[in-house]
Amino acid sequence: MVSLLSITSYFPVSPTARTVNLLTRCTYSQLLLQESRPNEESLGKMRGMSQTTVFSEDLHSSLYFVNASLQEVVFASTTGTSVPCPAAGAQPATQRWYLATGEEIYDVPSIRHVLPNGTLQIFNFLPSSFSKLIHDNTYYCTAENPSGKIRSQDVHIKAVSREPYTVRVADQKAMRGSVAVFKCIIPASVEAYVTVVSWEKDTVSLSSGQRYLITSTGALYIVDVLPEDGLNNYRCTTRHRYTGETRQSNSARLIVSDPTNAEPGILDGFDHREVMINHRVELPCKASGYPTPKYRWLKDNSPLEPDSRFRQTITGLLIESAQPSDSGTYVCEVWNSYGNAEVMGRLYVKQPLKVVVSPRKVKGSVGSKVSLSCSVSGSDEYELSWYRNGEIIYPGNNVRFAGLNRENLIMEGMSKSDGGAYQCFARKGKMSAQDFVQVILEDGTPKILSSFSEKVVNPNEPVFLLCNVKGTPPPRCTWSLDDDPVIKDSHHHLGHYETHEGHVVSQLNVTHTQVQDGGVYRCTCSNSAGVVYHQARINAAPASVP
Repeated sequence: MVSLLSITSYFPVSPTARTVNLLTRCTYSQLLLQESRPNEESLGKMRGMSQTTVFSEDLHSSLYFVNASLQEVVFASTTGTSVPCPAAGAQPATQRWYLATGEEIYDVPSIRHVLPNGTLQIFNFLPSSFSKLIHDNTYYCTAENPSGKIRSQDVHIKAVSREPYTVRVADQKAMRGSVAVFKCIIPASVEAYVTVVSWEKDTVSLSSGQRYLITSTGALYIVDVLPEDGLNNYRCTTRHRYTGETRQSNSARLIVSDPTNAEPGILDGFDHREVMINHRVELPCKASGYPTPKYRWLKDNSPLEPDSRFRQTITGLLIESAQPSDSGTYVCEVWNSYGNAEVMGRLYVKQPLKVVVSPRKVKGSVGSKVSLSCSVSGSDEYELSWYRNGEIIYPGNNVRFAGLNRENLIMEGMSKSDGGAYQCFARKGKMSAQDFVQVILEDGTPKILSSFSEKVVNPNEPVFLLCNVKGTPPPRCTWSLDDDPVIKDSHHHLGHYETHEGHVVSQLNVTHTQVQDGGVYRCTCSNSAGVVYHQARINAAPASVP
């Protein structure tokens, strides 16, 4: 049996692979380095490069994630497991597996093998052949095609072997009319994989009902104890989640006595609980004693605030749809007229890590500055790393990080080789999350798309001149007349705006044209990648003499 432990995916289904139900896709388009209208010779050189870094957007190729939420795979050594690469891409795509240390893995005959489709296969093995390097380690996978390269989230792969163990139940004491609690005692070495599946009373299976309750933690509660409850034998049955093995405990007895005055004694409690956000969690707290003890709950040393999601039950405190604000230290105070007791434990409500990189799409030119920001939710404590085309980014002369957790990546003087998929990873323990974005580096030199031409205007006739220009980053435009700058005033109106395609439109409007307004008008547009200008003569006709 194989368990794929995952957290909620945040990626919508990719339209590029509708036939794969598990296909999920990040907000991503490939990171391109686009030359302006490359000729055939330059294209040939690109194709011959060992690492292609300049591509045309016409390829429409993409990279995406399959089961992007996969965090851990636990499997039985007797069955082995197969793990598809969480990172994938439109063909031609190459998928490779690595250890978390960055070492590319290799095939080990009959032990570990990577299939042609990128699936990592780990074969079944004898316990004596266990290797921590192979059978209990953290892996990741990359996918690369002409669009770029992405790396998957970390996946911890762990094998569990059959091992001898026993479960037991201890005899219990209870007063007539009170509550008895039996617990199935599981060895710590297998406790994480073994769960209680049933309780029996004299070989008859018990289920939660009027007098019997089986809690979420596997304890058996007998309510309103009767003298005849002491005549039966009680035992539990467990199952190993991965090997499927079952174990049955010894038989235990309940010793029933008449009620006598006694201070409270804890029968069931907790010291630590973890639960995922929006799930239900039970905090056990049950005590013996006579008269029947009373209970009060505190959170972080304050009485528990009224909340419809909180409910005190016979077994303790039940919290529905747990929220991060529910995390804290809980104390269950128990008392009667003969004494008091308490249960103290810590509750931690876990959230899946979520990473968002912004802006979602970046267009820049060679030599320009690119800034990316990484926002992380789900935890205040995490380690953050940046990657470009699957390779970790280190600070350098042109690269720096800003922010308390290096959440801002700032790159000056972008070069052609800086193209690729930019990913931000957040890690906490065995949990990891990532997001990646497109940055397009292109020839950003400004180019005039449309402009004005030479014309003759009559006196007092308005003149409207326009320059429509594109470039990355968006250019800034100035106007001149016979090499003298045009100053904005009541006679000259200047304006500009950006179109939805990112083009800049700069306008000059001259009202009530006079002879002195004639001459060579020039529109000059520039950005960090270069300068372009357009000029034409506007001839102002003299006023007619009556």
